[in-house]
Amino acid sequence: MVILLGVVGLVTYALTHVVSPTTPAPPAVTSPAVLATLSKIPAATFDEVGVTASGTTITPPVVLSGAPPLSLDGKPEVLFVGGEFCPFCAAERWPLVVALARFGRFTALHDTVSSNQTVFAGTPTFSFVGVAYSSPWVALTGVELYSDQTGPNGAFQRLTRLTPAQAAVVARTAPQVGGLSAGGVPFLDVAGRLATATSGFSPALLAGQSQAQIAAAVADPQSATPATTTGSTPAAPTGQAVLAVANELSAGICSATGQQPAAVCRSKGVLAADDALGLVKPTPLPGS
Repeated sequence: MVILLGVVGLVTYALTHVVSPTTPAPPAVTSPAVLATLSKIPAATFDEVGVTASGTTITPPVVLSGAPPLSLDGKPEVLFVGGEFCPFCAAERWPLVVALARFGRFTALHDTVSSNQTVFAGTPTFSFVGVAYSSPWVALTGVELYSDQTGPNGAFQRLTRLTPAQAAVVARTAPQVGGLSAGGVPFLDVAGRLATATSGFSPALLAGQSQAQIAAAVADPQSATPATTTGSTPAAPTGQAVLAVANELSAGICSATGQQPAAVCRSKGVLAADDALGLVKPTPLPGS
């Protein structure tokens, strides 16, 4: 309920506070150490977590049926639409970055935090403004519609607008995944196979931590201390939640890449996500 109310508020803000595109100061470049940590998580760590996180609920993406595939430069395309101010966008970028790092390499990524004027204020995350990602298997399109900075009228500054093709994807798919409007954020479409219009876990799990601390929790999820407590229910360790959602997103990417690379797509964690989401699993190898 908290997440739903937060999404309603953020969607309403994004739709009713529209200003002209602007160019705020670029966010800080993500630490190479943080990127290295997130890019070198062993398969065994993903496999140990699977698709669950103790003490919290994972909200899975929706498997799309009959949606046209998304592609860019001959590769399956992952389309993320967010806003730097948005805490649910902030939470969803973590597993997305972790999942994509299994298929390729980020050569440019930036840090930001969600706005202090929203729920889950100051959630640490990444910005896809100026992102650069290379992969033999998949392409990333990251669109940040709004900054985390406000203008003279109090509205979050608009950074860019969707292209007509991107707007058509959002308008077609958002209603299928619980998106309240084609203008809402976050929105994530994994090559026409999976989509979501919220974060896979509560942004509260990231509260009070730095980028480096969250990255360390992802790399060693079993020893991480739970980040926060919501009400009387202990929150799950941050790393478990990030990896569980990353396994689900990885399964969606694998379904679009012909189950390549095999080391990722045949891993125990991704196969668990296939089962949980109802995706077709790769054909067993001879003798397996």
